[in-house]
This record gives sequence, structure tokens and C-alpha cells, in this order.
Amino acid sequence: MDIKQKVIQKFNAQFGSNLKNLEEIYNFHQHLQVEKDEIEKSLSLTSTTTPSKVKAFVENIEHINNEIEQLRDTAADLEKKFEETFSENEKNLQLQEIIDKIGQLDKSLSYAYFIKHIEDISNEMEMCLSSGNDESMIILYTNLTDITCQLQTSVCHHLVNYVHETLHFWHNLLKENLSKEYNELLKTLKWPFSGSNAAAINASLPESMIRFKILTEYLFHLQLPEDMAKPVVTSVLLTDFAPVSLPIALLVRPLRQRFIYHFTGAKLTNRQDKPEWFFTQILTWIKDHIQWVQKNIQPVADSINLKHLDTKVEFMRALVQLAVEKLHSELPIVQYDDILFAHLIDEALGFERELRETLLYPQSQPATVFVLTQAHIFVKWINMEKKYATEKMDAILSSNTAWERLAGLDIDDMKVTECADAFLTLLTTISDRYKHLPQPGHRLQFLELQLELIDDWRVRLLQLLHENHDDPLTSLMPHILNSLHYVATVLEEWGVTVHFLQLQFFKKQFEAVENATDRGNDVTESIGEVEGTVFDEAVALLQRLEKELINEISDAVALDVKAKSRAYRTDKWFAMQSSKEVASLSITPSGCPMFQELAARLHNMHNALASPLFIQACKTLAAHFDQFLFEEVVLVNHFNNGGAEQLQYDILRNLFPLFGLYIDKPESHFPLIKEACILLNVLIGSAMLLQEALKNNNENTLSEILADIGVHKMSPELALKVIAMRTDICV
Repeated sequence: MDIKQKVIQKFNAQFGSNLKNLEEIYNFHQHLQVEKDEIEKSLSLTSTTTPSKVKAFVENIEHINNEIEQLRDTAADLEKKFEETFSENEKNLQLQEIIDKIGQLDKSLSYAYFIKHIEDISNEMEMCLSSGNDESMIILYTNLTDITCQLQTSVCHHLVNYVHETLHFWHNLLKENLSKEYNELLKTLKWPFSGSNAAAINASLPESMIRFKILTEYLFHLQLPEDMAKPVVTSVLLTDFAPVSLPIALLVRPLRQRFIYHFTGAKLTNRQDKPEWFFTQILTWIKDHIQWVQKNIQPVADSINLKHLDTKVEFMRALVQLAVEKLHSELPIVQYDDILFAHLIDEALGFERELRETLLYPQSQPATVFVLTQAHIFVKWINMEKKYATEKMDAILSSNTAWERLAGLDIDDMKVTECADAFLTLLTTISDRYKHLPQPGHRLQFLELQLELIDDWRVRLLQLLHENHDDPLTSLMPHILNSLHYVATVLEEWGVTVHFLQLQFFKKQFEAVENATDRGNDVTESIGEVEGTVFDEAVALLQRLEKELINEISDAVALDVKAKSRAYRTDKWFAMQSSKEVASLSITPSGCPMFQELAARLHNMHNALASPLFIQACKTLAAHFDQFLFEEVVLVNHFNNGGAEQLQYDILRNLFPLFGLYIDKPESHFPLIKEACILLNVLIGSAMLLQEALKNNNENTLSEILADIGVHKMSPELALKVIAMRTDICV
């Protein structure tokens, strides 16, 4: 078995798995015969020494030879069978060739049948055309359109081209015939409804309307597939305008002809200084016809499963395209004349605003701003905006009535000036002009212009303040302060509106992209949570100036009041009569000028400043005056019982009521003088015990001791100083 396995392995190594190599068996036999002869020769040399082994070896060789003969016979049988099988395969291949040829002929026959089918449809359409059977003709055309759509993925390019050409032929022919009848019918309906025809909008004959709707349906069916429609585009800008359906195109055609007649060439209506004429004409046509289109065209589209078509929007888009074409042709001419250019921009933006806000023209549809945002036009536009805004701001600030207050109950408390209102109107006008721009980058450029104008306005107000050296309350300072406050307040309100919140988001995104690009980081890692508003920095600068002016006014008022206080500060507080010695207490005579000046100044401040500013100024003035009375009256004078009572009467019955006319809880703004009066008027025994406690107790219990008598803000050191000012206590 071992020898047999070796022989089999040798045969497998020689012939492998390829049965066609069996033809090499004769060569292999000769090779083995040669090896056999060589072995026999070698065996004959050794037969005298090892006869038994040679005999066994010879027997093995003979056995192997017999097996080889058997294998050769088997190989011959296999070869015969292979030849028979190959002969059958050749017959099969010939049969496959015949089958392939039949399939090719079948495809050719189908190709021919398909062409014949197209020709049959064309012949039927020709017969329907000659007999005037529009309905059957449209049905056949629809079938041809369906076939065209089904062939879009076909690799039979010549067949596809043939069907396309056939469809185009019938489309053009049917379009021409139906358009003629449609236009005649429009004349019968007295379309368009403008001028003398305006009364015909509700006076259409029933028969005419029935035929009109039938033709409209036919024209809807006559549309070419989208991939075959090739709209004529005269400008790159018009690529944004999707083609309108055929009925709408025919409805707009007479209006387009009128537009071209009136607003091109040397017509008197075609004036560069009157762009509002052609914008107004487009808007008028839309308003006059849109409801009729919605009522009579849209139901036809819906009835044939074209509900995705919005005929109202299509009609508007077709007319807007006229305005865009005209605007595009006018801009290169007027861009070198600032007045004409500015006027054209104003009218184009007004047209856009009327479309979007009044006529509800969708934001997704193109309009005039697409023309205005061309690079060279946009640069000219924004530079012009800056120029005219600066000139307008100069005119606002130099106006004789710039600082006069506006009348109105809703703005009376804010003391709104004409200057502030006009400046905000200027900013609002700019916002209205750019808020419909589709690109965030363009809107952000206008936002930067607004922020620049706000800062410029703030700087100009500073210059006016430096030029004015009069008394703060009688100078321009209160008016400027009111203007600053009103503008800052309005800007804070604007900042949280949708328009400016979107701009803040876009601004942060652009900044994040720039930072990520500079540092080579991932953009998504640089975009964090958006906080604040676009006006935060501008408002912070305005409020800082506002705070400085409030302090300046408060300081000036405090200085004037202090100037009237010398007699009060140097009065004989140590030798005044007590309440027991007089019929009733009244204001200290030496304090009358001071309190009178304070009352007058508070009144003037109240009249001059907006309510929020006045409250801030009152609180600031109260803090000044509290510190002043404490340091200049309490800590530099000695008080007997009468002096302490008199000071308390002046504070509680005169000072607090003066401020109480304008602010709530005025005593909370005078903590030092209020608590000083408490310490000066506490009973002698309690005062001595309090003095002893303040000297000896630890700091943890001092605040509790002072709180027991109503002293919460004053430090223990100051409390000791105040008690030391009493003449009835020996230090």
C-alpha cells in the first residue's frame, strides 16, 4: 500500500488536477522505462551479493509496471470520454450563438416596434390635430411624455434622442396652436385687468371661463420634463429664478410686453431718476391680478395632481423677474451718480419690503436684494450707507432743535430728545434696509456699520460736553445724559430680538472659524455657547459715560449745597435749647439756605433728567450728602441734648422728606447720619453703658450691642467717635 500511495502521489504530481495533461502519459511511460532500465543495470551489478533483495525489487517493479499499464488504459478511456464531452460542448456553444442571435434579433424587433409605437403616437396626434380633437391630442402627448421619462436611464442614446426630438416637435407645435387660442381667449376676458379693463375682473362670460380653464389644463399637461426644459437665461442673476408653468408664462407675456414698452428705450416713463415708477407698476400688477390667478388657475393645477405648484407664487416670481432684469440693467448706469444710486437702492429695498411683508412673497424666492449683493454693487452700497448716515448724524447733532424733548405720555418719563430719537430712527432705517439680505456675511457688514455709527455718536457727544463748561444742570449735559440713557435702553431691547440674536450667533460663528483657522484647531471645538448680544460692548461704553455724567451732576449739586452749609456746619450745636425749653422744634435757621438749595437742586434735577437717571442721581447725591453731614457736622461739633434733638429733627423732618418726594425709603440712603442721630439722642445712661461696652467687649459682640439700639451700618470705631461728641459724656 505504501508503494501504491507513492505511485499515486507521483502520478498526481506529474499530471495534477488538469485531465487534459493525460496526453503526456506516453512521455511519462518512456521516462519510467528509462529509469527501469537503469535500475535493472544497477541490479545486474549487485546480483551476486544481494540476490534476494534484487528479486524482490524486480517483482515490485513488475507490479508497478502492471499498475502503470492499467492506469494508462484508464487514462485512455477518460480521454475518449473527454473528447465526447467536448464535442457535445461545441454543439452547445453553437446553440448558444443561435440563441444570442435570436435575442439580438428580438431586441431589434422590440426597438423597431418601439419606434413604430412612437410613430403611431405621432400619426394619431397628427390626425387629432387635423380634426381639432385637443383632448385626445393632449392625452397622446402625455403618453409620449411618460415614455420620455421612462427612457431617461436607457443606454440607447439614439433612441432617446429620437424620442426627445419627437417630443420637442409636438411640444412646439401644440404650444404654438394652444397659445394662439389661449391669447385670443385672454383678450376676450380682457386680460390684463388694468386701466380701462379693471372692471372686467368680475365680468367674465361663463362660456369663456370654461374654455379658459380647459385650455389651462391642457397647457399644464404640455409642460416638458424638467431635465428637458432649457430656460433662456440672459443673466447669471436670473439662474435663481425657476421656470414658471406654461399658463403662467402666457398670462405674464402681455404684462412683460407692456413693461418693455414703457420702461425701455426713449419712453418718457423710462427715467433713471424715477425707478419707483417701474417698481410700483410691478406691485400694482401683482395686487390687481393675484387673487384672480389664485381663484381660477390654482384649482385647475390641483385638479390634475399638480398641488405642488403654487401658481400665485409663480405669477409673482415671473413679474419680480421683470423688476430684477430692469434693476440689473439700471445699476451699471447710475452707480457713478450717488444721488441716483442711493434713490435706486431705496426703491429696490422698498419694493423688496412690500413684496415680503405685504404681499407675503416667500423668503425662499429670489427678489431685488440678489442684485444688490453683487460684490461691486454691495461695496458701493455699504460705502454710500456710511457716507449718508454720517451726513445725517451731522445734521441731527447740528439741528437747532436737537436737544428739545419729544412730546408724548409714553416717553415723558424718559425725557427723550429729538437727537436720540432721530439717531435711533437712522439705525432702524439701516436695519430695515438690510434685514432681508439672505447672506449672514452681508448682514454682519451692515451691523458693523451700525456699531461704528453708535461709537461715533458717543464720541461726538463727548466732544459737545467738552465744549460746554456751564453749570451741569443748565447746560447740555442733562439732555446728552437723557439721550445716552434712552439709546442704551433701546439698544438693550433690540439686542434680544430675533434679528439681532441671529446676527450674534453668526458673528460668534465667524469669529470661531477665524480663531480656529489661525490656530489650526477644529472649528467645532471653537464654537461654544453663544451668550450676550451684538450691542453689549456699545451699551457698556454708553453706560460708562452715563455713569460718569451722573456722578458729575451729583458732585456739582452736592458742591452747590455744601457751599450753602457753612453756617449750618459751624452752628452752636453744643448750646441749643432742648424740646422741653421751646414750644415746638423747627428747622435750624442756619440750615435753611442749605436745605432750600438742596430742594431747588432736586427739583431741577427731577425736571432735567429721565426718571431712571434721576433716581440714580438722587442715590448718588444722598450718599455724598450722608458722608458730608457725618464728617463735616457730626464729627467736628459737640452736641448737647438740644443740639442732638435739633440735628435729628433736621434730618428726620426735613432731609428725609425732601428726598422722600422722589425716592422710596430715603432713610436707607443716609445710614451714617441716621445712626449718628440715634447715638447722639440715646439716653445718657444707655450712652455711657454703650461707650463702656464698645471699649471693652470683643469684636464678635460689638455688632450685636449696636444692633440692639438700631445701629447696623456704622463701625464700632465710628460709633465711639460719635458718642464722644456728646457734651453730657466725659471722655
